Amino acid sequence: MKNPMRNFFSRVLWDSSLERGEVWVRYISRGAAQGYEEFTGSEIVRGTRDGVVIARGGAEKYIPYHRIVEIRYGGKEGRVVFLRSEGVYSFRL
Repeated sequence: MKNPMRNFFSRVLWDSSLERGEVWVRYISRGAAQGYEEFTGSEIVRGTRDGVVIARGGAEKYIPYHRIVEIRYGGKEGRVVFLRSEGVYSFRL
């Protein structure tokens, strides 16, 4: 079975018709004060079978797909692509 989130991040990396900087992602981060951190599509280095790798502050950081709780296209206030708490799984752009 295909992983829709993996397919989505592959498209962000390789589809030139998408604006990578418009992809906004919130994920669970145990080290963050609020419990969440965010990144944009511009920070994505590569996708893996189980997560995505971002570049931040000169270092790479691995984020497993199961920690991602929200994805929007069009920035932080953009269209919801994925919202775990509401059961929204619309990976179409």
